[in-house]
Amino acid sequence: MKTILRLALFALFVVLMSNCNKYSFKNIEDVKLRVNFTSADTKGNLIDMTYQTPENYFVALKSVTLVGKNETPDFLIFEEDNLSQSLVFDFTDVATTHSLMQGTDVPDGEYSSIKIEIYYLQMKLNIASSTAVEERNIRIYLSDDAETEAGLHQPGDMTQIDESNLEVGWLLGNGVIPDMTPISPRADAYTIASDGVSWLDFAGKNAANYGPFGDVDFMTSAPHPVYWCEIPFTLVDNDEENIILDFNVNNCWQFEDKSNDGYFGGDDLGFPEPTAWQMVMPEMTVTLE
Repeated sequence: MKTILRLALFALFVVLMSNCNKYSFKNIEDVKLRVNFTSADTKGNLIDMTYQTPENYFVALKSVTLVGKNETPDFLIFEEDNLSQSLVFDFTDVATTHSLMQGTDVPDGEYSSIKIEIYYLQMKLNIASSTAVEERNIRIYLSDDAETEAGLHQPGDMTQIDESNLEVGWLLGNGVIPDMTPISPRADAYTIASDGVSWLDFAGKNAANYGPFGDVDFMTSAPHPVYWCEIPFTLVDNDEENIILDFNVNNCWQFEDKSNDGYFGGDDLGFPEPTAWQMVMPEMTVTLE
């Protein structure tokens, strides 16, 4: 009898919990993007890494889609044709939110997740150059425009952006040694010799297809040529009308500090062993507010 009672109570609990999850949406006013700079779990590493949280954060999106379920079709909120037309959203604090709707309305229906396509992430980081530690506005490409748009960028490319939001060149080197001077063309920035062959790379990565991004697992598993990910809903039905997509970027910049100065720079890119460094993808969650 006690066993039957426990099973009945468990079944009731499952039903109640399933009813709390909100997958059927009506009268949704907006879908928004927000960035949180604190309290994220950092990605585990097998080696000792130094962490940094950026002071600002930019996200360039190609598309955002609500993924339908139970015969509700997917709803495309927006999709831009190429990198130059991507929608760029900037954040300096958690109070900033940006609408993703672009003048559209969410149809009533059942949705299970949000799918996003990301061109690049951009942030201010402390970079150790050959002369000083400087705050640089660094853009890291997750997608490429070389294959689809006859552009110049590959996934993993690091470029520096000036105050006018113009790209002034690639990091990590100057064609001879890695001194973090932004330089063009791309091949010069990623070589330790002027022959365009010896890349600042880590073992096994094809320099023709990727930049010197330090996270080989990310680069080999990420969709190509445009990075995309899907974030499932785990929403509680509280009758709110805004879907909030949260990016938590706490400690998202991580590197192996071989020079022991606390900053990422050319002195960390030691040989013969490759240096680990990565821009960790944000912890992504979806809430209803």
